[in-house]
Amino acid sequence: MHFQNETLEALQKFQARLNSQPDDKGIEATPDRKALTLVVSHVEMTLDEMFFGHWRTENFQWSAIANEVQGSLELVCLHPITGFEIRRIGAASIVITVDKVPDELKDDLRERNRWALNADNKKPNALDLAFPKLKTECLKNAALSLGKLFGRDLNRKNKDDYKPFKLKTADNMNQLPPTTFDKLRIAIENKQDEFEVREAIDALAEVMSKEQKQTLENLIEAHYGNK
Repeated sequence: MHFQNETLEALQKFQARLNSQPDDKGIEATPDRKALTLVVSHVEMTLDEMFFGHWRTENFQWSAIANEVQGSLELVCLHPITGFEIRRIGAASIVITVDKVPDELKDDLRERNRWALNADNKKPNALDLAFPKLKTECLKNAALSLGKLFGRDLNRKNKDDYKPFKLKTADNMNQLPPTTFDKLRIAIENKQDEFEVREAIDALAEVMSKEQKQTLENLIEAHYGNK
């Protein structure tokens, strides 16, 4: 699909915004204090702001593995410029909390693991808050891939930056070669037949920059008079 230059510039600006730094107010340490995370309130509000509320989640799936519940979902956003859907898959897992390990088992790693894996030791309301958290973590994981604004690089040491291509502007895409431009300029300055000069300018109008057109118009007015 071909986009006009103005659309490409708008796309690059939008992508640059997606790859700006997240709000410091939304960054917190994870419960184990080993990493940073962007809290879900800031993720959801940023999605509202960037996509004007046009986002949703689909296909939330989950399954239990040992003492963990893993899940995945699709984050679907409507691109505000192209109107196309952006789909990102997010995945996460949560641990099913169990009762405190008895003191006599604390020093035995194997027994501690067996305790955690025993469904009889699950807390009665273990998934009451944890299961909704699974969906939250899946959403946050999906949003990460949209850009730095959603916390993509929070825990990375080697980070890359968004480098947009330098687009050709309308003017330098339509630029009359200097030799041809000089010939027209000299023809005007020598007051050659005005009709032929204007006819040549009209024929080359589509490959002239705005500056070149304006320069030639000014020369015509100066040498022939504005008619």
